[in-house]
Amino acid sequence: MKTDKFKINTASLSTDQGDIVIDEFIPATDGKYPCVIMSHGFNSCAAELHDVAEILAENGIYALCYDFNGGGNKGRSTGKTTDMSVTTEQNDLRAVLDRVKSLPQTGDVYLYGESQGGFVSAITAPDIPDIAGLFLVYPAFVIPHDWLSKDESTMQDEFEFMDVKLSKTYYDGIPRYDVFEKAAEFKAPVKIWHGGADPVVDPEYSLKLVKTYEKCELKVISGLGHWFPPELREVIAEEIVHSIKA
Repeated sequence: MKTDKFKINTASLSTDQGDIVIDEFIPATDGKYPCVIMSHGFNSCAAELHDVAEILAENGIYALCYDFNGGGNKGRSTGKTTDMSVTTEQNDLRAVLDRVKSLPQTGDVYLYGESQGGFVSAITAPDIPDIAGLFLVYPAFVIPHDWLSKDESTMQDEFEFMDVKLSKTYYDGIPRYDVFEKAAEFKAPVKIWHGGADPVVDPEYSLKLVKTYEKCELKVISGLGHWFPPELREVIAEEIVHSIKA
């Protein structure tokens, strides 16, 4: 996309877990600007967040999309899927946050996450000082329930899950604490969007989550599943802009 409102830059961030590839959508404005760090879902990638990032950048918001190490089959980061877990994705998010906070042009920092990326963002945010808000799209708070009910002995070898090769590392990295209590430690505003017919993450998880947060708005979109069409993603992006600029 050619535009005079923002530029796109691709960078690499070296970590102990691998090299994280980052796509930056940088507004063509002077001074500090708000930043949204965008985390993709399981077996997704940064490129699948670009549509939202472009709208944010057009409106003067620095949007940063990145590929988790081993986050799926589409990513450009160097980590292996068999080394990936919720814990490693939390580490990746922290590394990206440290980079963003070191930039002189960074203003308020917000986190955006879809599905597993939303779950990772929500349980990491309480431990990060000064996160200004959370934007969660069908956050996968179902993960502990689904995985901790599995037979651990069936995961001694590598295995396929949703077309991704995993190992017991994934199971070992599932939080053993109450993730709703953890999420509730975050006191800044939260917005959640969830499909009413989501077959992957039951909307009941977000209905429970909205009661957990002090400041939270939940929109359940009737009839939609674990994927939103482009026109709705555009609406979500515009609602994020409004929340940040209000």
